[in-house]
Amino acid sequence: MLGVKNLHKSFGRNEVLKGIDFNVDKGEVIAIIGSSGSGKTTLLRCLAFLESSDAGEFIFDNLHADIRKISKKEIRQARMKMGFVFQGFNLFRNKTALENVMEGLCTARKMPEAQAKEIAIEMLKKVGMGNRANYYPDQLSGGQQQRVAIARALAPNPEVILFDEPTSALDPELTGEVLEVMVKLAREGTTMVVVTHEMDFAEHVANRVIFMEHGVVVEEGPAKGVLTNPQKEPTKRFLKRLLRQEDSEES
Repeated sequence: MLGVKNLHKSFGRNEVLKGIDFNVDKGEVIAIIGSSGSGKTTLLRCLAFLESSDAGEFIFDNLHADIRKISKKEIRQARMKMGFVFQGFNLFRNKTALENVMEGLCTARKMPEAQAKEIAIEMLKKVGMGNRANYYPDQLSGGQQQRVAIARALAPNPEVILFDEPTSALDPELTGEVLEVMVKLAREGTTMVVVTHEMDFAEHVANRVIFMEHGVVVEEGPAKGVLTNPQKEPTKRFLKRLLRQEDSEES
């Protein structure tokens, strides 16, 4: 459904992605894990064309193109089929929750305002924010803002939603309410690619886990297999380090 082959991306002399092969099938939930600086977010942003890639092939439905030759029209068509949820919410501060969800429908998709409003209200209800439709971001908690951001991503009925560490800016209580929405979406069959440090979500919700380090995919496989019985030494070290951090936080 969506994928890349031999994807490369550098920032100056720093090669961040070193020949990544990645794919997600319809209805799958993929969790991408790894230390900071491993290339996870860059991969996600390249998939959504929020960053330009240096080389590779891009596959999405019937489109199969050399990334260096893909047209602006093809990029726009691909992006219209994707939703993106940012780590920092990225809501318009001067617009209400309802207006934030409507914005993309009216502006990018030229949808009539009445239709966009109907969809936006439905999506806000879906993420438990129907009673906050007329609130501005500054009147909402971080968890509530992220749920509005998820509603915005859902509104165009995308084929896949990309989540870039959607809970990393939240405290544990607010993290739970966002993960609850994401679990619900997964159960409904929403195709999702999630960059995350939430190992419990990765193990129990994702179909597959991809572990990245230094710009390459080190290990990939069924979620429970990778997280409970990793085969590669870098994956083992990463998971042991996470476990030590959790133990120190609890003590």
